[in-house]
Amino acid sequence: MIFASCPLTAGFSLFAVHIPDGHVLTSTWLIGGYLLAGILVVMGSWRLRDEEIPQVALLTAAFFVVSLIHVPVPGLPTSAHLLCNGLLGVVLGRRAALAIPLGLLLQAVLLQHGGLTTLGVNTCIMVLPALLAWQMFAGWQKLGHDPNFSVGLVVGGAAVMATVLLLCLTLLLGGTSDWRPLIALTVVPHLFIAAVEGLVLGFTVRFLARVKPDMLRRQVIMENTECTADALS
Repeated sequence: MIFASCPLTAGFSLFAVHIPDGHVLTSTWLIGGYLLAGILVVMGSWRLRDEEIPQVALLTAAFFVVSLIHVPVPGLPTSAHLLCNGLLGVVLGRRAALAIPLGLLLQAVLLQHGGLTTLGVNTCIMVLPALLAWQMFAGWQKLGHDPNFSVGLVVGGAAVMATVLLLCLTLLLGGTSDWRPLIALTVVPHLFIAAVEGLVLGFTVRFLARVKPDMLRRQVIMENTECTADALS
């Protein structure tokens, strides 16, 4: 997520993946964002087990804390922080649809980063790539491959670029103004973020594969178990 240091974007911070409050999106898109976000939250909470709640809470806190760590982007007068939605997707699976909205709410309320009217849209922009990361990682495991650095690298980078793509499409199709000049400036810095996030997730996957492999296989096992239970019921 990129925060501009120039006056042009001081009011709207549209270099960020989070869309702020204000006349940025039409009311139709704001309402639609909340409706879709509600569906994602319901899907994420479906058959939530008690033993899953501490892990969801822990990663929600990590998701929030990461937003406080700003890193300068080489060659640009901006700073950035990791998104970590790919990591949440890999570890939490569809439960990421619970952790991310809570983290975004905390960022909006405590840091004024993002907004309350745009919370639904921002949730969709972050959650859908997280679910994509989950499916990419689970698909790799279903093919019989063990988790490794390379798959974490690809999944982490893909999650960031998918997030940026959704942001750009949202501003293009639902924006109240022509945000194309800012959109063009948003993509390039996030290539750097995608690379860094890929490295972080790659090292994380390699570490967890060595010390706690069950955490990486858990979502695939749970998915198969739930499908079997549904078939028997």
